[in-house]
Amino acid sequence: MASLPLLPLLPGYTFQDITVKDYKLPHKLDVLNGFPVVRDTNYGIGRRLTDAASIRYAESLDPVEYDISSIYGPVSCYVYRQFVPHFAVFAQKCLCFKAFFRQGVFNSPNEHYRIRHVDIIYYLEDDTLCVIEPVVKNAGFQQGKLVKRSKIPKNIKGDLFIWKDFNIGIDVCIYGVVYHIVDCDSFTREFLTSQGIDVGEKENLPADPYTEWRDTMCRIPTGIIRVVGDDSRRRFLEYNGMVLSFDATWNEGRYKVMYFLMDDTVAIREIHEPNDGKDPVAMLLKRMRVPKNWQHLPSWHPSIYMEYGDPEIVEYYTPRDFTVGETILLFNRCFLLYDCDAFTRKYYSDMLGTPQPNAIPIPTKVERPAPKYEIPPHIKFGSPEDTYASCLSFIPKPPKKNVIRQLANFSKKLRYSARMDAIHPEDEGRDFMLEYSLSDGTIKIIEIEKPNSGRREGCFLSSRLIPKPGTGNDNPEYYTPQDLFIGARINVFNHRFIITGTDLFVYRYIDANRDKFCQKVVENLRNYFLRQGMLQDDVDAEARKIQMKDEQKLVATNIAAKNIEDISTDKCMNKESLI
Repeated sequence: MASLPLLPLLPGYTFQDITVKDYKLPHKLDVLNGFPVVRDTNYGIGRRLTDAASIRYAESLDPVEYDISSIYGPVSCYVYRQFVPHFAVFAQKCLCFKAFFRQGVFNSPNEHYRIRHVDIIYYLEDDTLCVIEPVVKNAGFQQGKLVKRSKIPKNIKGDLFIWKDFNIGIDVCIYGVVYHIVDCDSFTREFLTSQGIDVGEKENLPADPYTEWRDTMCRIPTGIIRVVGDDSRRRFLEYNGMVLSFDATWNEGRYKVMYFLMDDTVAIREIHEPNDGKDPVAMLLKRMRVPKNWQHLPSWHPSIYMEYGDPEIVEYYTPRDFTVGETILLFNRCFLLYDCDAFTRKYYSDMLGTPQPNAIPIPTKVERPAPKYEIPPHIKFGSPEDTYASCLSFIPKPPKKNVIRQLANFSKKLRYSARMDAIHPEDEGRDFMLEYSLSDGTIKIIEIEKPNSGRREGCFLSSRLIPKPGTGNDNPEYYTPQDLFIGARINVFNHRFIITGTDLFVYRYIDANRDKFCQKVVENLRNYFLRQGMLQDDVDAEARKIQMKDEQKLVATNIAAKNIEDISTDKCMNKESLI
């Protein structure tokens, strides 16, 4: 049978080996005499002999064997060592070689070839390798991983690279590119030496001639002074972000004068204070070159028809024109420089050799007394609280509610019975019920139906705050539970009511909050319920307390009398003993 043609091992040039007919893989685990054992095979797919078996890479066993029966006694069966797979033994263990290859350059007058340095990394866990080129600044071509991690054949027969094929001083052909290995790391050298391989001596990486020529051209010779012009690009790279900052004042205002070294421009930023009455404009002067003699133009210059230009404006402000403690004229505005930052002081002292003076004190503003705020008059739309809340912000907001009061007194109401103090005869005999809500302080009036009165039962007045008469419309006072007691007269929008009764919950609430009510209201309600006979339990409890106090006083009196009697008896006995 004719031999296979010698073709490069590239995609599209590979052929199936017709000599391989058996694609079975030998098994590793087997059972021998009832015991699991590991079979070490030296052939792979198609019964091809492998260069080295995986388990041969593992570390050798300890040559010293210990008889564990002498320590733990005889065992029933032989103990086999635990099998550790190849990928676990060599996990994250790599062989790293430093190499280079030569790449030709065509149609270039400055270079004919390039020397490219690479790292060849061989992974012991799965016998794969990759080629990585370190990044070189301004190289001009793509760098990084040149060959992806995979099992790479080393010849046309399909044999794969293994770790025995790499050493210092040899050439390795990977996909048609010849790499010359010059060095390896310490782990690689130690591993190869432990496997009985004589590692070559370290070689020096050759330099790229074009890179050396370019570095020589870019390097400035020592001892030669080269005059560099005022290049805007050089100034941008050298002074980008460097700003001389001065604190200045003008017309009792505070400003920040900034000089940009990158392009010799000046900007002025206004420092605003709360309620200073000025427009919210950050920059008083945008960044620009500021001339010194912008008003002094030649007599022949037609300033009415033409704008100023560089030929007419000769001199611009420079860093030497800014000094702390002096006044500088910027577009007919006199700014007093009273301080500067640390970078500005360092620049003037190190670069210009003229240190800036110390900061000078400036007069502080006389604080004017804040105007007294007066509550505006009620506009007769909504409540007075709505009028006050509409003056606090440009967009009117509803007045804030006392949420804690609403949660603490939710659904708690004080109910009173009342009758109308009739002015007209038809209002005689009308009975009402007043509900005071403890959550928001509103009062609701409900009329009680009477048979054959001609009036229906219903809401006489919806829930709302009822102001007291004579307290004014701008800041009124509203009725509270302190104003509601038996016999009290209430003026509800020119309708007068007389409170005639209440329920027991009102008295319990007032008795639990005596600090909020005067003694007159408490006694008024207590006398009312005593007449109604609804406080009999409280009277009995009070009587029991008085009786217990009397009994305690009587017991204390008896104990005191007995003690006095005992003392007198002891004295008599002492006298008799003396006689």
